[in-house]
Amino acid sequence: MVEAWKGDARLGDRLDVPELMPLPAAVPIARYPQKWEIVIRGGVSEQIPRQPVGSRMILFLKNTTDDSGTSGTTVFNTWEPAELMHDMKASVVWIEGEHLWCFQQPSNPGPSLLLQCPDSIEKFHARVDEITAVQREMNIVLSIGEGRSRAEQLKPYVHSEVFPAQMTALRELRKCGPMAVPVIQEMLDDPLFANEASDLVQALVDAGGDSVAGYLHARLRRELAFWKSTGPLLSPGWWNSDTSPHPPLQGRYSLTLQLIVALEKLRYSTARKTVMELGDFWRSLPQLNDPSGLNQMAEECDKLLAQLRVRSSE
Repeated sequence: MVEAWKGDARLGDRLDVPELMPLPAAVPIARYPQKWEIVIRGGVSEQIPRQPVGSRMILFLKNTTDDSGTSGTTVFNTWEPAELMHDMKASVVWIEGEHLWCFQQPSNPGPSLLLQCPDSIEKFHARVDEITAVQREMNIVLSIGEGRSRAEQLKPYVHSEVFPAQMTALRELRKCGPMAVPVIQEMLDDPLFANEASDLVQALVDAGGDSVAGYLHARLRRELAFWKSTGPLLSPGWWNSDTSPHPPLQGRYSLTLQLIVALEKLRYSTARKTVMELGDFWRSLPQLNDPSGLNQMAEECDKLLAQLRVRSSE
């Protein structure tokens, strides 16, 4: 290792990562196909490249065990990918001349292909520094305060563009208890947190329990009114018509579905009429009750109603 951007590894430490060993027939990046119609076929572009001795790579790894080497350097025995999906290929950037290369998934579903990155090494380094700063700030937040105070301090990170920070904030909100309920409700009522709304519903249930059932039911009534006004205007296939990173309609669908799941968890019998009305309305419109997956909404309504019927007969 010649440089550490983050962590405890030092200059000269040996890093053994057998998952990055190229196959015997592997070729260097310079010989990878350049024409897109060949690249997307996969094959060579899906393989780890064989680079010349002295080539440089940027590794995003987590160490699990280490031993002191006899030469005075540290030999790290077990490395895991830092990438969220635990994919080693996605935790590496290859440096080839003035360009960077990394595995990307151009289409989902589809294979991960080694493609040229648009960013510079300086931009990668700056991003690591930025994420390190966020991690340091969050560690301070998590070391002090409790209840509403901690929830208030976690609030900015729920909307963070650093995904692990966002997931940590949501997980910690669930542990803040009833004192965090007003803070979570404020976020659910704030359009700024629309993309996180379904996750916030889960956090609200964990923090507040039965005390938030009435609020969730009121939110479901609002969602029912939204779909009644919007649903008839939608065309078949509307789910895929918006290719933006966070399609608003997909977000509303996820929120509505999560509200039903939450009320099911809380077994809130007062919601019976609303849930029945939503299920019947959803089935009345083919563009909503699409069997490709959108019909999960009506099915989840049925699950909740069945659960409430069983409870009333006990």
